[in-house]
Amino acid sequence: MLIEVERLSKHFGGIRAVDDVSLAISPGELVGLIGPNGSGKTTLINLMSGALQPDEGEIRMGGTSMAKKAAHTFAHHGVGRTFQVPRLFRRMTVLENLMAPALTLKHSTSHAAQKRALDVLAFLRLRHLARGEARALSGGQQKLLELGRALMLEPRLLLLDEPFAGVHPRLLDELCEHVVALNREGYTIVVVDHNLDAVKGIVRRLVVMARGRGIADGPPDEVLRHAEVISAYTGA
Repeated sequence: MLIEVERLSKHFGGIRAVDDVSLAISPGELVGLIGPNGSGKTTLINLMSGALQPDEGEIRMGGTSMAKKAAHTFAHHGVGRTFQVPRLFRRMTVLENLMAPALTLKHSTSHAAQKRALDVLAFLRLRHLARGEARALSGGQQKLLELGRALMLEPRLLLLDEPFAGVHPRLLDELCEHVVALNREGYTIVVVDHNLDAVKGIVRRLVVMARGRGIADGPPDEVLRHAEVISAYTGA
């Protein structure tokens, strides 16, 4: 397994945002993580990337325990992630935004970082914007740049938190294409999003959370017919 989460819990005061969740993801998988608002999806992603520390449970990458490691250690072990609201250096250029994370890698040089950044921009169809400031990008373009920044760390696992939220339909299709293309190249990807149609259209496995717990896991069509999943979304 690339990453394993075992009986993971995280609470904030009396709220158990993640409650005894177990999950295993194999190399090369493309997984959708869905659930109603407040179900614990983003908290789980934060735990799987080291942004939060679990109160209980274990996280392993390739058999190595990661449960008490900091976010930069997760990154060095091959975890890349995006955020619901892109965390860009708004006054830096698009190219500089991509180069910044790459320069944290031990083997990287400025020349190598720039070459890789230009390659990533070409893949994302943003190369023509390389010299422009990040703050001038549209919302969808910022989401693409955020994805590019995660790619610059050469991750084995990509955790995408709400990549489709607020994105124009044309760019939404483009983002979906990029996610599928990256998965075909061998990236293991977890997509967290409320856009069920977009997620269902690209993933081969859906994991559903509600009230901090995992309630279903399997092929999308099968999972979305699950009685507990329907109840979680409709309140019935």
